[in-house]
Amino acid sequence: MRNLLVILAMLPFLAQAQSVGVKDIPAGEDTTIEIKKGKKASDREFEIITEEEDIEGDAAPLLKDARANWKSACADWKKETRENQKDSQVLSVNCGKMECSTVSMESTCQSKGKYKIKVQVK
Repeated sequence: MRNLLVILAMLPFLAQAQSVGVKDIPAGEDTTIEIKKGKKASDREFEIITEEEDIEGDAAPLLKDARANWKSACADWKKETRENQKDSQVLSVNCGKMECSTVSMESTCQSKGKYKIKVQVK
């Protein structure tokens, strides 16, 4: 019973809303004041860019060797693309479909490599 009386006595103080005094804001217009806890939201804007490049492996007398050369060229291109885009975020890197051809007893494999990067605009 005693606890109930204490709670009832404190109830008007608990129900009071917090008030904030704000100066130099016109009261004739609708105004919204937002207070958030935590880190400040970022105002940065980003753009997604898609680029395409030709990837070609070294020529070789055997088709098997030409495919291995293309795989090596693909791995080098992926590594180089990621190293050159350190300021932006690389979203995807794809060497594309390998196509091989034979000319003058030498085979060469090539493809169209594509990559997507996220670049900060603002």
